[in-house]
Amino acid sequence: MKHLPSSWKSERLIISDVKPFEIVELQKLYDTSRYIQEWDGQENDINYVKNCIEQGNLPPGGILANYRIQSIRTLEGNQTIGMLSVYHGYPAEHVLYLEFLYIRNVVQKQRYGQEMMSALTNQLTILGYDEIRINVALKNWPALRFWFRSGFSQIGGIYGDEKHSSNNFANIELIKKL
Repeated sequence: MKHLPSSWKSERLIISDVKPFEIVELQKLYDTSRYIQEWDGQENDINYVKNCIEQGNLPPGGILANYRIQSIRTLEGNQTIGMLSVYHGYPAEHVLYLEFLYIRNVVQKQRYGQEMMSALTNQLTILGYDEIRINVALKNWPALRFWFRSGFSQIGGIYGDEKHSSNNFANIELIKKL
């Protein structure tokens, strides 16, 4: 199974493996995404980026060699605007699991997310992948809209609490066929 390159580009972005010197900056970026906890019920991980580099955020039976965390920067100005973490080969060999994708709030609505997903889809098609999967909090309506617009039109499953309340949470696994 082939993996995403350690560095690749889209029209306005460069995506590359996270280097140790980027940990602090990317952790601050990750911390700005924590408004999502009201939708997913997760606690803020103050060492998320460091842990991802050192041990990955792996699926059951996963291995670190198949995990990758990458920064997303603008080609013009080299500004860090986001990050991407993926697992190659879960739940099947030719499936990429998108563990986390986040674009900085202040640059959302500038089509960086759509550009990122288009470039990722192109990369994965070249590498021979069949599909991309992502797990999204059901309460995260902006993300659900984004992923649907990005071609994630199949449902792999719904997981979590069965009843709705402010203290209950559930996720939906979305699938994009390539």
